[in-house]
Amino acid sequence: MCSQYQLISDMNAFQAQLAIDLTDIIRKEASDFPNETVPEDQEEPETETDETVFETLSGIRRPTDPVIVILPGQKPVLRRWGLSVATLNAPLINARAETLDQKPTFRPLLERRCLIPATSWFEWRKDGAVKHKTRITLPDHQPVLFAGLENGTEAVIITCAPAPLIAHIHDRMPAVIGPNHIAGWLDPANRFDTVRHMLGPVPDHVLKWSEDLPDNTKTAKQDDGQINLF
Repeated sequence: MCSQYQLISDMNAFQAQLAIDLTDIIRKEASDFPNETVPEDQEEPETETDETVFETLSGIRRPTDPVIVILPGQKPVLRRWGLSVATLNAPLINARAETLDQKPTFRPLLERRCLIPATSWFEWRKDGAVKHKTRITLPDHQPVLFAGLENGTEAVIITCAPAPLIAHIHDRMPAVIGPNHIAGWLDPANRFDTVRHMLGPVPDHVLKWSEDLPDNTKTAKQDDGQINLF
């Protein structure tokens, strides 16, 4: 299960790495929070820069937060994280890859596939009654693209069985779409049964993790590989 992830990146580098243009969603996010009119004797507040607005869409992302989602044509849009379901009190934030086509909530969205960029995600390893927060990343915090589904306003992250390296941390992980599968995954003309094989864990040698220890004085770490996925 993925219930929290992080997106940390320089805006220009982020756009270049993923070959996307954030102009439209930056403007939309800024227009949702226009500056209030101020009295003449007070200074006009500074206009937010694109980088400042981007910061509101990055950092730690939690359920119901607005998140950056990539649609076909490498088009970035904003969606709320989590699907609203009338019979549930909380939004559905994850969908199991193995049963997507069996669930009535997800079947209508199988051709509305998307990507959700992140630079790390968090899982909590259980040790008896204690839970240890663990950050999982690619080398050098390179962007990773989670497989997702979206309905026009909301998005859900697809999960799969974990890579062996992190199986001791949690029994699920976000399904990651590699660079060679991006176009195929996003193309709505491709039936789901022709792309479902893409929903798997990344290889062990491109993952690393670090765990906060209970006393917060040290961090357990593992670091393997320096493979650039982009």
